Amino acid sequence: MSFARRLKIVGLIVSLVQWGQSISLPSTYDTIWTTQSANSAGSMPVGGGDVGLNVWAESGDILFYIAKSGAFDENNSLLKLGRVRLSMSPNPFAINASNFEQRLRINDGYATFKGEYDTLVKLWVDVETFSIHSEITSSIELNLTAGFESWRTDGHQIVAVEQQETSWGVNNVSQLPLPYQYPDVIRYTSRGVLNYHHNADTPLFNFQVAQQNLTSIDQNSLFNPMRNNTFGTFMASPQLEPGATTTGKYQSTNFTSYNLVSKTAEKSFQLYIATGQTQTVHVNCWISSLVQNASKSVADSHSTSIGWWHSFWDRSYIIINPDAPYNDSGFQVGKNYQYFRYMMACNAKGQYPTRFNGGIFTFDPVLVSSTTSFTPDYRKWSGGTFTAQNQRLLYWPLLKSGDFDIMTQQFNFYSNISPTSRNLGKFYFGLDVGLTSEQIDNTGLPNVYEYDANAYSSGEERDYLYPDGIDFNDWLAWLNDAANEFADMILQANLYTGLDISPWISFIEYQLAWFDEYYQKRNGLDENGKLILYPVSGAETYKMALNAASTVSGLRKTIKDLILANPDLIKGNNSYYNQFLARVPSTPLQPCPGHTSLTCIAPATNYSFTKNDEPTAMYPVFPWGEYGLGQDTDLSTAIHTYFNDSQSSGYHGTYGWRQDQIWFARMGLTSQAASNTASRFSDSTTYRFPTFKGPNYDWSPDINHYGSAAIGLQEMIMQTFAKNNTQIRLLPAWPAEWTGYFKLSAPFLTTVSANITGLSLSSLEVSPPSRMVDIVFGTG
Repeated sequence: MSFARRLKIVGLIVSLVQWGQSISLPSTYDTIWTTQSANSAGSMPVGGGDVGLNVWAESGDILFYIAKSGAFDENNSLLKLGRVRLSMSPNPFAINASNFEQRLRINDGYATFKGEYDTLVKLWVDVETFSIHSEITSSIELNLTAGFESWRTDGHQIVAVEQQETSWGVNNVSQLPLPYQYPDVIRYTSRGVLNYHHNADTPLFNFQVAQQNLTSIDQNSLFNPMRNNTFGTFMASPQLEPGATTTGKYQSTNFTSYNLVSKTAEKSFQLYIATGQTQTVHVNCWISSLVQNASKSVADSHSTSIGWWHSFWDRSYIIINPDAPYNDSGFQVGKNYQYFRYMMACNAKGQYPTRFNGGIFTFDPVLVSSTTSFTPDYRKWSGGTFTAQNQRLLYWPLLKSGDFDIMTQQFNFYSNISPTSRNLGKFYFGLDVGLTSEQIDNTGLPNVYEYDANAYSSGEERDYLYPDGIDFNDWLAWLNDAANEFADMILQANLYTGLDISPWISFIEYQLAWFDEYYQKRNGLDENGKLILYPVSGAETYKMALNAASTVSGLRKTIKDLILANPDLIKGNNSYYNQFLARVPSTPLQPCPGHTSLTCIAPATNYSFTKNDEPTAMYPVFPWGEYGLGQDTDLSTAIHTYFNDSQSSGYHGTYGWRQDQIWFARMGLTSQAASNTASRFSDSTTYRFPTFKGPNYDWSPDINHYGSAAIGLQEMIMQTFAKNNTQIRLLPAWPAEWTGYFKLSAPFLTTVSANITGLSLSSLEVSPPSRMVDIVFGTG
């Protein structure tokens, strides 16, 4: 009997209205620690607006790192703003104290510490002003020292390997200089501690422009978020005054602490830290505003921020086995899915997207790898070089969770660099198209190492296969289609919500135009009037490829969604895009390597060599949805591609950026999808906080690990890609042992919620009710 026949629909309700009562996450989702941590690797995330804190207690002190979206320095590192240490006397958090609790109150979005003498410390970030609040109350009078600890009081010559935190390249080569870390400015002022960094120089950008022969282009026409970037904090308290400046060492890094100390012992303290970031030449005016913001923080309403978090949790949820023990795999899947959403929402209002390699919650790098004994600013793969193949996994799941407000920061990343991409298309190839490479910096220009990697590392010289403008790099050459996923993501956001996509339509159209105009200019059309997409790249794996499956399947999906969304166009028109669609080659097929009696999706019609180990023949399943449950294509072809292609059989995995659980779900393979998803969402055994895993392929915490897991879980519950985005398929890959409830978004302004008991649904609500006709169940 098929799953569709076995599925029971119990108590079906179709709702005409929005849901009346907001939900709360289970109280058991709070993370509670009753012992202090050994170091910053035992921190938990707290944040709001665009600020992230790593919060922990160690050796009787409470500490937190401060990170902020957009804090890019001259070398495109994403710098921490600093570290704060709270020390009290008498000390309620002494090592020998009998009473200690640290709790992340996930429903309300903040953390508390409890200690002796009924001492309570609340740490929260205002979601509107982005100010940090530390509130301390106790039954006895305490003395408090609040130290702002900086490791950037002096300039620093960055050493080999450490340069990976910058955009000077993942590999240190003699042709690229090791960069210099410019110092911050830190001082006492206005009875508080001012700390800021202002980029007065642009050494990386200047080198990049010269390296890529772009000096003849108007520099003001090239997007540069490093130019005059200014960011920092002002810390103050009505109960504290400037004290002595001290020095120390934490982990592998020396620091200077600017201390605010209590004037008298008090039973309560309020510490305010204003944060700021902007591009400005008027630094003194910016400082005045920052100091004023700290004084205004006293008026911040914690209840307003709590209300924001309550609304956020109510907009979407997946709760699994809520009454099960803490170590139940289903319980951990549901809890840690929400923790992924929490870490993304801490940067909900950030100007720049959350990074895949740690987001705004990195900690001391020596605690990730003993070989990286650098400052807390370090992370591998840079703070300002963007890898679309990784970033996409953080933002695809925000469609179904309805977090469209968070998605726009990633969309804006591409609209910001779109003029630069068009400049590159015109300059290098004489075409009014967008040239977007992989491993671009947040300027839109190729990373300086990646652009000439073969020359730097192997002494090779460019030839006709690697013209100027194309990365001279065996891994990244001709990988220009990664941004297509974000083009389609924008179009999907429009289909889901009616979102006005006019701010991003230029990026979409000029990005697509590269594939039509460049390849017609280079190769013409074949005898059937189809594009000859050569050379392209199947992700980083199938190199110098013809008609890569990931490219052609993606082009068809993105163009179809553009036609369906029917926005106001600025370059083409509907007739053109229908013709463009007709020119895109079909997805290539082949006898399965190793099982030639079976048919598999081919990674490309042909290719010259492989470099990485990504099974891009599965990309027509996800992200592109050409194959999968409910589609007219042969599902067995996709299944054979995963299981019976001996060439890519080693290209699978359960961690990092791999996507196996998503493919399992879209093919209706329940046991494999559930097993893989449970593994991904299991509590971390590497670090103390449940969703701090890594580094895997990237860094800790590995945010794209959880993004990939979130997509897979959503696809196990609800799929919406089939029948031109109209079908809503419920429980296509759901294990019977998981019970709970969910609320997810679907295309065409649709919301679906239900309770799940085994393979049964109850209290199914679909809004608008007209969409009920589009619902199917299971794999049938």
